[in-house]
Amino acid sequence: MKIKNFDTFAAIDWSGAKAPVRTRSIALSVCARGQAAPVAETAPLSRTDIADWLEAQARLGTRTLVGIDCNFGYAHETGLKQLGPEYTYLDLWRKVEETSADLPNYFAQGFWQHPDFSDSFWTSGVKPAHFPAHMPQRMTEKICALKGYGHPESPFKLIGAKQVGKGGLAGMRLALDLKRKLGRQVCIWPFEDHADDAHMVIAEIYPRLFLKQAGLGSLKIREIENLNKALLFFKSDPVAHDFSLNDHIADAVIASAGLRSFAGSGERLPEQLTAPAELTRQIALTEGWIFGV
Repeated sequence: MKIKNFDTFAAIDWSGAKAPVRTRSIALSVCARGQAAPVAETAPLSRTDIADWLEAQARLGTRTLVGIDCNFGYAHETGLKQLGPEYTYLDLWRKVEETSADLPNYFAQGFWQHPDFSDSFWTSGVKPAHFPAHMPQRMTEKICALKGYGHPESPFKLIGAKQVGKGGLAGMRLALDLKRKLGRQVCIWPFEDHADDAHMVIAEIYPRLFLKQAGLGSLKIREIENLNKALLFFKSDPVAHDFSLNDHIADAVIASAGLRSFAGSGERLPEQLTAPAELTRQIALTEGWIFGV
């Protein structure tokens, strides 16, 4: 299924950390159709700030594609163990919310510390003895590696600087909250199938994919020159040389331009983006997918 194209493209570099609440590890970049350089928010942001922006943007009534670097689902085998054979993404989101509802800023510690779910997560020290040699992977993570886009961190490893699993669980709380506030005005892809009717479509992204596409490999982008090289690849105007930059802002800026480039200028997005061959209905309802893989 092809999805109707968008007016605006936004990318969010995300964090699942408890503190600081406002941080430059969270970044937001936005660009319109065409080739004008993306515009990034350079002040420290909280997850709640991002939620407020998403809600306001969705209520504008124009169409916005949002890429956020967090997983909204995880490996089906773990979901089965935690939630039973008929579970879907909504069961997971609701359980994360239920166990963490008293925590502010979408922090989700209540879920990974809950006795029913804690043994699925590696939270300290060496890898627990009961963990398999290779931690469970989603199909999209396997395909991402096979395509040469990089190896996404496991959402079950909650230690170390990246902590993508904490970000993913916080993202699930965010998604559920946005659905409660906005209903069908927002569509979380690929779990939901009303992307053409929604004002906003939110999808998981993997910023390293865009850097790989632009020929910048595993480089951390902290210089304007490298940022503008990536923007040139995605047929975007450059940013000014006094642009305030860190690697999180750079990831968001490049990803927003990359999303716009991937979407193209046609009336609908290319089908290889919206309906990759390996994305089955079961995967769409449980694991989710990285947009662009």
